[in-house]
Amino acid sequence: MSIIKRIQKRFHVLYFKMKGVTMEQGAYIHRSVDIHNPKNVTIGKNSIFYKNISIYCSQKGGVVIGENSHIAPYGYLLVDKNKIQIGNHVAIGPFCTFICHSNNIEGSSDFFSKNYLDDDICIGDNVFIGAQCTILPGAVIESNVVVASNSVVKGRLESNGVYGGSPVKRIKDI
Repeated sequence: MSIIKRIQKRFHVLYFKMKGVTMEQGAYIHRSVDIHNPKNVTIGKNSIFYKNISIYCSQKGGVVIGENSHIAPYGYLLVDKNKIQIGNHVAIGPFCTFICHSNNIEGSSDFFSKNYLDDDICIGDNVFIGAQCTILPGAVIESNVVVASNSVVKGRLESNGVYGGSPVKRIKDI
């Protein structure tokens, strides 16, 4: 890496730290990442937020990502007043969406009612989430799980499995 690239990288880390993001040693956020309420975001050692990620938190919500994890480009995290907890050694593919706050249309004649789904999202350690997955409110992905690309995750995914589909189903044990 050239000296100019290293200086730019350090500048971007300093910029996000000044905005209030808690960043451990070796953590990096690309300059194009958009974070609302950066004081509610914590990034573990050697973790990375790649380019064009959007994170929307209210004053009460927050995102914590563990060590040696990353979110690939074009991720979208709608946290609102909830929390997203991401463990260690987690790889999240490009164009993944995490939704903690969503309209609830079940049993409603008004699709845009003020009836919302609100819940935290929790991801364990050693998890791989393929490209273009959607993780819905209340999802829990336990440790040692692979989620196939284009899957929709709702509910609990138990440890040591490969999951895929819309809605996601266990495909095999690992």
